[in-house]
Amino acid sequence: MRTKRITVFASGSGSNFKTLHQSVLNGEIPASITALISDNPKAGAVTYARSQNIRTHLLLPSDFDESAAYTQKLESILSLENPDLVVLAGYLKKIPDHIVAKFSGKIINIHPSLLPKYGGAGWYGMRVHRAVIENGEQESGCTIHYVNEIYDEGPIIAQSHVTVNPDDTPESLAKKVQQEEHKLYPRVVRQLLEE
Repeated sequence: MRTKRITVFASGSGSNFKTLHQSVLNGEIPASITALISDNPKAGAVTYARSQNIRTHLLLPSDFDESAAYTQKLESILSLENPDLVVLAGYLKKIPDHIVAKFSGKIINIHPSLLPKYGGAGWYGMRVHRAVIENGEQESGCTIHYVNEIYDEGPIIAQSHVTVNPDDTPESLAKKVQQEEHKLYPRVVRQLLEE
């Protein structure tokens, strides 16, 4: 039986990408991460992927005159990689609808709030944690969901909750949520690959 294949998309530091890769290396996730796709050559995720000899595809928006060319390039990369699961780990560019349709039920994303709260275009990173605190929320957390054509609106797979304390700052809340992400994402990826 062939080893299941994961392709990861990341734009930033790649902490979830690193956690998933470590879970693959220690046998928690029965698969291999065959490739990273990024739109940011300076991303920590790219540095990490190269240090681990994970194939890296850079898709810079400035390299494409039109979205059709970007979609075509992305489709050819995914055809080459043939992933069983596409995992978004802090990838900020919207996945083209054509790709979402082609890989329906095989693309997942993690979001740093309890969706549907604080989700949608423009809601990511510290913006989310700041808004949670400013609005006096008593809990927050992270959500893993399938990707569909609308930002953060795909069916929810799993959530993990954290308590928002009166003395929390956006930074301290981000740290708490990220700790939950690092526990939840490997668990969900394993579960989906075993189904």
